[in-house]
Amino acid sequence: MSDLRGTAGPPPSDGAPAPLARRGSGERPMSVLAAAGWTAAVTFVFLCLLGVLALLRPALSPGDAVSSLQPATKLDVVGSFACQAAAYLLGLLGVRRVHAPRAPVRELLGVRRTHAAFYPLAAALGLALAGPVAALYEAIERRWPSGLSDARLVQAFVEASALDRVAFGLIFIALGPALEEAFFRGALARPLRWQHGAPLVVATTAALFAAAHGEWQKLLPIAIFGVALGVVRVASGSLLPPVVMHGVYNAIQCFALLSAGGAGPVDEVPAAAGAALPETASIPGWLVAVSSACALVLTALACALGNRAEGAARAREEDLR
Repeated sequence: MSDLRGTAGPPPSDGAPAPLARRGSGERPMSVLAAAGWTAAVTFVFLCLLGVLALLRPALSPGDAVSSLQPATKLDVVGSFACQAAAYLLGLLGVRRVHAPRAPVRELLGVRRTHAAFYPLAAALGLALAGPVAALYEAIERRWPSGLSDARLVQAFVEASALDRVAFGLIFIALGPALEEAFFRGALARPLRWQHGAPLVVATTAALFAAAHGEWQKLLPIAIFGVALGVVRVASGSLLPPVVMHGVYNAIQCFALLSAGGAGPVDEVPAAAGAALPETASIPGWLVAVSSACALVLTALACALGNRAEGAARAREEDLR
């Protein structure tokens, strides 16, 4: 991968004076272990909130189960996202309190302008990765079945009213991706970048992003997607292109969910709203190969654009300040 550090020079190593200077100004670089701890804490809070939600949900008798299927499924989607949002926002506040108490939230997360070409490039990369990531998950699931299914989520989309579909779309395509990117490529990535080089930051945030989704069959597919998100984040110096990329990727997955409307219901709560991997019909091998090649080319273009575009260089310099 190309060196995406821009003109600001290499990041300080452990124990170098620069991190001490940051500590004096109230900013503390983040270690990989600390990033893992924050992710574990957020995931724990999320699961606890899901447990509380399950306890608060009224128990159904066998005769009421069928008639109450649609409202329960709606609660799974909306309630699960509410729990995720609460946990991640608490994590964002905690990271800011410990690592950058004086920094504005926008600065900590990296919400800043970059070169305009990153936005269509990120959208195209999200589109290109949808097929290969889903195909990889399908292959792993076929070899080592998890016993889980997205059929209940599919039924929620199919049977939902127009207003509910708008709400689901906002969760899966806009709110969920923005929330996860703000935590992994924002609150974690920037303090990590103060102490570590870009490749380690990309790998760390991708691994933690995958681990946060729980099911081990999803680890490799989501980690690959996370690496691409991290490359775009570091190359652009901004959180906004990864949010666009994540949203486009999820939009494709939502379309796949709607296309799989014949599946039967199962009892499952979505692990998170930000990275659905639905079970769909097998994707043609040639399409996976073409999409994978396009994704590699687009990733290389993101690296090249990051190294040459003045707007991206300025944004990356702000990340290292």
